[in-house]
Amino acid sequence: MPPTDRQPDELDRRLLALLAADARLTMADLGRTVGLSRTAVLARVQRLERDGVLRGYHAEVALPASSAAHRARVGIVIRTADVAGYVRRLVAQEGISDVETVTGDYDLMVLVTAPTAGELDALLDRVHAWRETVRTTTWVVLTRYG
Repeated sequence: MPPTDRQPDELDRRLLALLAADARLTMADLGRTVGLSRTAVLARVQRLERDGVLRGYHAEVALPASSAAHRARVGIVIRTADVAGYVRRLVAQEGISDVETVTGDYDLMVLVTAPTAGELDALLDRVHAWRETVRTTTWVVLTRYG
């Protein structure tokens, strides 16, 4: 059935406001709040759906991994006798993980993640400013497979 031009009344607007605030409310909860039976509320909600006023129910999702939109691998050269202490200081920084000692030109290889490029840059600047940090080289991750 196509949407109608019928305007929601005050009770409909209250139901819509409640559902907009919490789409998971049961018909019984809605009924208790507005003073109607579960069956009466169900009939109104179904009519609002049928009329095209109530178009859907949504979930807002924020996955933990989504906070790591920017990823970089960082090679770090350090000068300190206390490598373990340096590593503890690194992993205490939010956004730093996968700290590994490696062979070659770098002492450590680190995974850095941040929600924005600016926060990634600020984190790298902090680590680079430590007196034990000789130099860093950063590879920004463009595509991640698997």
